[in-house]
Amino acid sequence: MWYNRRGGESREAKGVTTVSLMKYYLHILSGLRMKKINECLDRCHELCGKPKALMFADMLWCASRYGSGFYDYMMYGFFDRTAAERDTYLTRVRNKKLVAYMNDPAFIDGIDNKHEFNRRFGAYLRRDQMDGEGASPADFERFMDGRDACFAKPIDGDSGRGVEKLYRRDFDSLEAMFAHIQAKGHCVIEQCLVQHPEMSALYPHAVNCMRIVTDIGDDGKPYINYVVLKSGSGGGYCDNSGQGGLICAVDKQTGVVSSCATDDLIAHRYDVHPDTGVTFLGFRIPLFEQAKQLCLTAAMEIPQVRHIGWDVAITPDGPAFIEGNTYPGTDLCQLYWNTPGRQGLMPFLKSILPNWKY
Repeated sequence: MWYNRRGGESREAKGVTTVSLMKYYLHILSGLRMKKINECLDRCHELCGKPKALMFADMLWCASRYGSGFYDYMMYGFFDRTAAERDTYLTRVRNKKLVAYMNDPAFIDGIDNKHEFNRRFGAYLRRDQMDGEGASPADFERFMDGRDACFAKPIDGDSGRGVEKLYRRDFDSLEAMFAHIQAKGHCVIEQCLVQHPEMSALYPHAVNCMRIVTDIGDDGKPYINYVVLKSGSGGGYCDNSGQGGLICAVDKQTGVVSSCATDDLIAHRYDVHPDTGVTFLGFRIPLFEQAKQLCLTAAMEIPQVRHIGWDVAITPDGPAFIEGNTYPGTDLCQLYWNTPGRQGLMPFLKSILPNWKY
């Protein structure tokens, strides 16, 4: 086991974590690309005006002191943070330690494998789905009866990569549509969800989801870590920031958007949605309490996986899971413009994980 019953790391976990982190540091060092670092420094210079050489030295110091990568330095606004403020952020190295402490790898397929996730959390999906690997053209034809479109996904993709929204009208026949799905290696086929009218008003072409991250504390209780709202843009059907979507922070107590929106590399800032003109700050997510309670309940389904990011849609009938993530990331909720209080996730995590050695 990766952690003992009292919440602390086991002897085996400490050994695995040490080896993993050594490999991780080597990976970071071997993966350094001066072109990317320079692009990050250019963006930092645009935002604060400080000399790039000075910030590069500071970037190296932050990597040593806080375990931050060069993207962390840019995205979290470390160029504009005091030492005390920087120390509140969950950086990439700290996040690596957090996931190792919280999530037993023997159980993560129950979340990350989409078939396993759909089977275990089927009651929370509010949509039909089918196994594209084991299905026949006749099975697919029955699935598509009365439907104009479907989503086709890889079994273990993330950040929206590989996901397609397919329309019957774009194929000569359902057989041709199914052949395309098989050729692409899509293993998961899902019914398209209809989102709540208030969410559709924000952006109608994608299902705009919340990322709600839950943690089971060392006391064995589930907690809401953070909530962000993801919105599609530019006519796209995907809300993931890696696919052109926008991100804004949500007050986890009220369900009200508490920041402007940006992309995951803080290239642009939006006070209103560029497609619909809806103001982000103050936007209230409908059925928010139901969505939180759904996640807190689901968090206890696999207690060996204590740190999970749930992508939650809001339908007219209630919240629905899109997928779960055992490595939900730290960037979405700690972006420069999404943390007006200039504080990251560490204070919350330390309050519920007193046994975690970061």
